[in-house]
Amino acid sequence: MFDDFKVGYVPYSPDLSHPGDRRRIGTWSKSKGFKLELDSPTDSDLLVLSASANLNYWIRRSKQPVILDLVDGYLGEHPGLFKNFGRNMIRSFNGQSNYSSITFTRALKKACADADAVIVASPEQAEQVHPFNSKVYIILDDHSELDSARYIRKSNLNSEDVKRYIFWEGFGYTIKHFKFVAPYLDKFMAESGYKLLILTNPIFARWGGYLGRVNAEKLIKKWFPLSSDQIEIIPWSVDEVIRRASISDFAIIPVETKDKFANLKPENKLISMWHLGLPTIFSNTQAYKRVSAEIGLSELCLDQNEWGEFLSDLDVDLLTKTLIVTQKYIEKTHTREMLVKKWQLVFESVLANHD
Repeated sequence: MFDDFKVGYVPYSPDLSHPGDRRRIGTWSKSKGFKLELDSPTDSDLLVLSASANLNYWIRRSKQPVILDLVDGYLGEHPGLFKNFGRNMIRSFNGQSNYSSITFTRALKKACADADAVIVASPEQAEQVHPFNSKVYIILDDHSELDSARYIRKSNLNSEDVKRYIFWEGFGYTIKHFKFVAPYLDKFMAESGYKLLILTNPIFARWGGYLGRVNAEKLIKKWFPLSSDQIEIIPWSVDEVIRRASISDFAIIPVETKDKFANLKPENKLISMWHLGLPTIFSNTQAYKRVSAEIGLSELCLDQNEWGEFLSDLDVDLLTKTLIVTQKYIEKTHTREMLVKKWQLVFESVLANHD
């Protein structure tokens, strides 16, 4: 029925290289052979807005149905007035919001209410959006670009290299989540000889993704006095993620769950570790608790005060056996084909309702 329609898109990055572009609507576009209209996004049958777009500006301009693609839980964060106002000011300065909205939460609520549909990345996020829009869909990121690491890793398991590595990757601003786990991890690495591979932005912005400069290496050395020379910070790229994950024993995802924004993150990062073929230890965020309970791996989902004991009693061989469960899970629920189908169904549903 809908074999020929044009989709306009306001992206995170003009070349769709940002993960929020290429792992989401970019996957649909590439798989279906549909070219996204980026230069004139309103010259389309359907307009999709990333969270980087000035949402209300584009909604006002559009004559076609509009879909918001929101992968973060801003509506559940409930920031203070100063932070909320400051966030909107910074985003407005960068053309991603409107000064007149006063706070970003206010701008986001209006956009959700005015959009024809909203795509989110978790049930927890959907719950926050439902009061403003009844058409809410859940679609996770596509991590199939990482799948080759699983096969490389199998061959590396037979290598004579006796070095042992822990793996972590993420945007620079999420390095802050190492702070609470650093005392436990520092002690574990100093005693075990494990090395930590951190794939991230070596230099990143301190505020709002734009202001200030933070040196990742200086932060890490401060937090890891015993094992800082066992930590390597590598500039992030897909190729480096695959290469470094393929030589690592396991991954960690520490999250400061008191951070409401971080606690509402979807399970994307955890799923990506499983696509890399890495057994993973992770914090008990809302999404991680839900997924780990679903597949019977709640023992790997740790409260802040459980990391020290877990690391001191760590049996890597036993941890590696959890891959049997995680690989079955992603093959059953998280393939590229499944995600593309979800995007297609959303588009067809919105277009049908608009007619």
